[in-house]
Amino acid sequence: MKKRSEHGRYFFIVNPAAKNGRAPATWEKAKHFLLSEGIDFQFAVSRNEAELAELARAAVDQGFTVVSVGGDGTFNRIAASFMGSDTPLGLIPAGTGNDFARTFKIPTDPVEAVRVLLAGNTVSVDLGVMNQRCFCNVAGVGLDAEVAAEANRIKKRWGPLAYLCALFKQLLFYRPQPITLQIDGKTLQTKAWLIALANGRYYGNGMMVAPFADPTDGVFEVIVVTDISRLHFLRLLPLVFSGKHINIPAVRCFRGREIAVRSSVPLAVHADGEVAGKTPLSVRAYRGAVSLLVPQE
Repeated sequence: MKKRSEHGRYFFIVNPAAKNGRAPATWEKAKHFLLSEGIDFQFAVSRNEAELAELARAAVDQGFTVVSVGGDGTFNRIAASFMGSDTPLGLIPAGTGNDFARTFKIPTDPVEAVRVLLAGNTVSVDLGVMNQRCFCNVAGVGLDAEVAAEANRIKKRWGPLAYLCALFKQLLFYRPQPITLQIDGKTLQTKAWLIALANGRYYGNGMMVAPFADPTDGVFEVIVVTDISRLHFLRLLPLVFSGKHINIPAVRCFRGREIAVRSSVPLAVHADGEVAGKTPLSVRAYRGAVSLLVPQE
């Protein structure tokens, strides 16, 4: 872990759609603190998702430290502009789940998150690239991708409960599907409810899907929930919040840097909880792709 002792110039990029439109309120608290401390900063509110990366690139060219104000999806779009750069990137969690921030224990309180930025501690963090799309936290195939799509449709109404509501709805209809999984050249064929490719430990607003994931080690934790009954799946679900599901024989765990997923029927794919097409899927982990401002250990 490195430390930047001096305060820099900060450029905050706010996604107004994050957290069902409540991210600007989070930003206002952070902004008030920045002003009270006399910190040199500028900010922009993005008009659309495509503009997130454009704003980030322009800010870096002007010598700013860029800070994402939004959720995992906001962060991954901004982070994609930083791959291979030593320029530090900050994060103020302002999304529905904030699962990537949870892995690094970045505070959800905006004032405390700003204090993390000012402390200047950085760590080199891995990113995943999936079919030419970047993700920072977890990508998935199958049931969890269907759940992510449904959760995005209902999160304005259900907020933090959207993922669980979507999961129970999709469990009524989804069937485990045959898949071919390749991990660093080794092949597995099975029927699966879902495949999670985890860089971070959490998804779905606090589910510890991959308790041993380390976003700095250059590999993914690959979690496969095989063909079990719906009742068995429901019994398994509470264990995910503590990470104990990985002790169940029906849950198979692997590690790898290059992953490919094929299926006879195209299956839904998500990247950090956002719909990202269908299988076939190729994923690669890029070690130390970005420098992230994090709390001091």
